Amino acid sequence: MHIRFEPMDTATAKHLRSGGADSNGNVPEYKISDGASIPCRCCMKLVGKGEPYLIAAWRPFTATHAYAETGPVFLHAEACTADPVGTDQLPAFLQNPDYILRGYDADERIVYGTGGVIKLEAIPARIAELLEQPAVTAVHIRSSRNNCYHCRAVPDELAAAD
Repeated sequence: MHIRFEPMDTATAKHLRSGGADSNGNVPEYKISDGASIPCRCCMKLVGKGEPYLIAAWRPFTATHAYAETGPVFLHAEACTADPVGTDQLPAFLQNPDYILRGYDADERIVYGTGGVIKLEAIPARIAELLEQPAVTAVHIRSSRNNCYHCRAVPDELAAAD
């Protein structure tokens, strides 16, 4: 199975960079990186020291419902693009020792029993296992420390067009 890691969509990133309201109705906060781990959800790379970035609330779902969590995300203040990421290759911004993986169905509801804290090196195999389940159409990757959304993984044939 080929897996695609999907970043924040370009339209949302452009909207936030132009001062548009985030998922909570606020204007994104403008910051300068101190070089700490600031993962950009748009290009899936870390924001470099001295680079400007935005903090915004984002709900990475197409509709509002009980499972549609909203949380803080970072993105470069200037336009950036994600490099294609292959099946066995994790996005560059995933550098912590472990992450929460959680499977979602076609209605964007959590598939119970799929959630867990997974070691970084085991993530590709676990994503493949989850996506083999008939009910799972996407896997969210979240911080195991703060539960912040990072990106989603989908079978390549279901990958959303930007």
